[in-house]
Amino acid sequence: MHKITTLLRHGLLLIALGMSLPAQAAGPLDKARLTLVSGQAAAFAPFQGRVTVVNFWATWCAPCRQEMPMLSALSLKLGPKGIKTVGIALDQPEQVQAFLKQTPVNYPILMSDGDGIAVMRELGNKSGGLPYTVILNAQGKPVKQLLGILDEKALGKALAGL
Repeated sequence: MHKITTLLRHGLLLIALGMSLPAQAAGPLDKARLTLVSGQAAAFAPFQGRVTVVNFWATWCAPCRQEMPMLSALSLKLGPKGIKTVGIALDQPEQVQAFLKQTPVNYPILMSDGDGIAVMRELGNKSGGLPYTVILNAQGKPVKQLLGILDEKALGKALAGL
């Protein structure tokens, strides 16, 4: 256990110093080129180390827009349990900004710079369809993949036992 704690601290220290973990530890989201909606570079690293619900979406996707209020409400319930929610938009920043003004969410939204479909495929979405939700365990490994619109019951079931 001490060795695991030491390795975890070492990895977090590397991230804090702006260094990356060894290449073999990097998953698709760690390698993805992500930005904030404002255009600033972003990394997936802050979401590592806990169970994370990652929702790929776009403003032009009606089911995506439909499930976002539920994801926002559920993220308030899940946050105190240590479960993070993050959205990754496969869209243009201007459209995402306008959409979020009309439909605000309480979880972070990141932008994919064009490799989002490839990242989704690496995470199990062979069809490239949206919305696509991946649940990562605390080690950052995908443990559940859900294609299509979700409701609270389906997401709760997918999170059960994590």
